[in-house]
Amino acid sequence: MKDLKFAVIGAGAGGTLMTVQLKNMGYSVKLMDKRNEIVDKMNETGKLKATGKTEAEIIPNLITTNIKACIEDTDVIMVCTRTDAHGAVAKAAAPYLKSSQIVLLNPGHLGGTMEFLNTLKTNGCQSIPIVGEASDLLYACRTVDIGHTLHTGVKAKIKVASIPAENASKICDTLKGIFDCFVPAKNVLETGLSGGSLLHSIPCVMNINKVELNQPFDYYMEGLTPGICNIIEAADTERRKVCDALGMHSPSLLSHLKDMYHLKPEGFYDAIQSCEPYKGIKSPANTNHRFFQEDTLSNLVPTSSLGKLLGIPTPTLDAIILLESQVTGKDFFKEGRTVEKLGLSGKTVEEIYNMI
Repeated sequence: MKDLKFAVIGAGAGGTLMTVQLKNMGYSVKLMDKRNEIVDKMNETGKLKATGKTEAEIIPNLITTNIKACIEDTDVIMVCTRTDAHGAVAKAAAPYLKSSQIVLLNPGHLGGTMEFLNTLKTNGCQSIPIVGEASDLLYACRTVDIGHTLHTGVKAKIKVASIPAENASKICDTLKGIFDCFVPAKNVLETGLSGGSLLHSIPCVMNINKVELNQPFDYYMEGLTPGICNIIEAADTERRKVCDALGMHSPSLLSHLKDMYHLKPEGFYDAIQSCEPYKGIKSPANTNHRFFQEDTLSNLVPTSSLGKLLGIPTPTLDAIILLESQVTGKDFFKEGRTVEKLGLSGKTVEEIYNMI
């Protein structure tokens, strides 16, 4: 379907790589980022490139800071910003969106579609598009330089969900042949409660000494020691208990990673160490990094908050959230996506499912 026109919002590693891949396949692609210095630098060079698993150099149809210019006359809008920017993106895009468009959050984390749709409605969007979320970013990748992304890994399967739930199939059908890794999920709880965020927030907190001393390390290979992997698995057990209380089966994080990357080892630590796409990923330079911020705000906090709503203790998750709040000086319990902010407060499991 070469007639599809794409907009990509967010010019980080994921958004840049997505732009390169789509343009290299022959599609019209416009790229938007709110940071003037990033956009100016990209327009100065005029080209974007990817190396590694993807080897390509392309010229996008447009690189801009203007969201209206980016999304108008497009069919699919791929949002590749930090998760904590979803509300701001929805607010800025609300006057210009059309019901014929698809907006896909890459990824949505827990509550992304809910927040995006709620923000559109509260900001007077007159033509609500199909809004969906991916359970994870398509790629393992990192920025080499502005406009240059190193593509280190390909994920075999990414679940996509929407509200109403049946729209997930429409999204996957539209993107079939372009992103065949997308498969429909049952609902946004299935994508939001996948557990991948535990690989970010927990190792960041446990390696805070190295981060603050500016001692770079190989994030996954050195940062996830056997003891830290034990903590991740304990938190993952709590996540799965929240899923059980919601009446949904969720595989362990280990099973999810083995399925996604075709890993062979049975133990969590050994599986991580065997994951080729994870090798060479740089550690965060400071606590403003998204591994410290967005995964806690948009996954750990709502999982913990759902646990409290459903009567499921989450002591490991709560401990990490508390420690991270003390490290960064933020109150993540207050600032994160709580059930109150997602419109789930006081609802029964049946009422939650009716809503999504």
